[in-house]
Amino acid sequence: MEKMIRGNQYSQQAILVILDGWGVAPASKGNAVELAQKPFFDALKQKYPYTELCAHGQRVGLPVGQSGNSEAGHLNLGAGRIVYDDALAINKSIKNGKFFKNPIFLEGISHLKKYKSQVHVMGLVTEKDSAHSSPQHWLAMIDFLEMQGVKKVFLHLFTDGRDSAQYAAIKILKRLHDKINNHRFLKVYIASVIGRFYAMDRVKKWDNIKKAYDLLVYGRGLKVSNAQEAIVRAYNRKETDEFISPTVVVDSKKSPLGLIKENDLVFFMNLRSDRARELSKAFVQKDFNKRNPQSFKRGKRIPNLFFVALTDFGPDLDGIRIAYPSQNVQKTLPIVLSGLKQVYIAETEKYAHITFFFGGGHRRMMPNEKRIIIPSPDVRSYDLCPEMSANKICRKICQEILYNRPSFIALNFANTDMVGHTGNLKAAIKAVECVDNNLKKLVNLAQKEKYSIIITADHGNAEEMINLETGEIKTTHTINPVPFILVSSELKSIKLRNDGSLADVAPTILHLMGIKKPKEMSGKSLLKK
Repeated sequence: MEKMIRGNQYSQQAILVILDGWGVAPASKGNAVELAQKPFFDALKQKYPYTELCAHGQRVGLPVGQSGNSEAGHLNLGAGRIVYDDALAINKSIKNGKFFKNPIFLEGISHLKKYKSQVHVMGLVTEKDSAHSSPQHWLAMIDFLEMQGVKKVFLHLFTDGRDSAQYAAIKILKRLHDKINNHRFLKVYIASVIGRFYAMDRVKKWDNIKKAYDLLVYGRGLKVSNAQEAIVRAYNRKETDEFISPTVVVDSKKSPLGLIKENDLVFFMNLRSDRARELSKAFVQKDFNKRNPQSFKRGKRIPNLFFVALTDFGPDLDGIRIAYPSQNVQKTLPIVLSGLKQVYIAETEKYAHITFFFGGGHRRMMPNEKRIIIPSPDVRSYDLCPEMSANKICRKICQEILYNRPSFIALNFANTDMVGHTGNLKAAIKAVECVDNNLKKLVNLAQKEKYSIIITADHGNAEEMINLETGEIKTTHTINPVPFILVSSELKSIKLRNDGSLADVAPTILHLMGIKKPKEMSGKSLLKK
């Protein structure tokens, strides 16, 4: 292996620290990153090579102008190339008409007609395109159903409050009603409303998933006569969209309008797997309780349910139909480093990102690879515990450095993203300060042990928590760049490119480690020649 760079010796060991949701923006009253006391990060930025990376839109494989997200961020970071988002393929198919001829969709319609059953469309509803859902996909699905001669469809709305404003559901509902009213032959009924906190859990808080499942299958929840009433009542209870209690729409006889039953057809409109898997498991796994021993008692699986996932929600989902299979991303960083000691660590909230997504959607582990999951704190909202599990992650990775000396370590500090999503500025400031304290411990030890350390982020969030035009709390991701710091005593004088993106991080790591970049990685090292 080559071991020299501009006369300096390469480190054969590297650490990638991902500060989830830590973007770069001018100081403002809503910038938790700049309002926080973070002396160690600021000192590193001044002392070592620093640049900023694009983490949104087309340069990370997302639609033009779309905010970055953790899935796209980690995919690009690990793949060393732009990995195009599933939403782009779906958007293209809507434009060229292939969406309306999708063979999985058509198979579902055949099932529906054969059994004379009901069709349900469920998932997150958002103000605009987000990592988890797109309004145009919902509207296209309603068009598709009318084109197929379907007479009646039941919608089950998961309200947002994170990727959309906290009280956007009324506006989203109006847009949906405007579309519904344009259909002459298809009757569209909104059958239930529930916050994403329940229906889109990803940290095995099975009580939340139970509430969503019981709502959809048994009609258990607060009863209302229409969806607008569900949202207004939730706001009167001081619930933001994310936390709207399970609510079922009932008819004049107080019976649920549309429960999911035997022989029915279900379209799950979410895009990302991480927040769709748990609810999907409850619907499709035959031995759900055996496979998920800490979950709720489901009982028998709904017989002959035709369950369509818009994208690939991952393995072990029996009989699920995938409308748009994921692309196969080869030669990601973990694969290139196969055989070397690798460690990937995060707390529960970001474990899938540091493993599955960073690895290009591959679940298998490489030889000598180690994965460590630290449980996220069991709190309703992370502003109640802004330190989350950062201290435990830091302690664990320091032990790995001292006793196992991996060649490569990738870790994720979730704090600035997860606390940023709460909209609690004071808590987000504490989150930044907690991460800074742990960075100090980690970097100081890693330098003593001769590691090169790269500090970056997957997207922005905590640096823009107030909409400066309206003064409203902002809980969404941003389009801001993210920091990139190369901490290496031997490379303090190196210059970094200022036109980089997340796709350039893996090639930079390989450059530092003296390992040849595979041709599949189109990203380029950030180190100037």
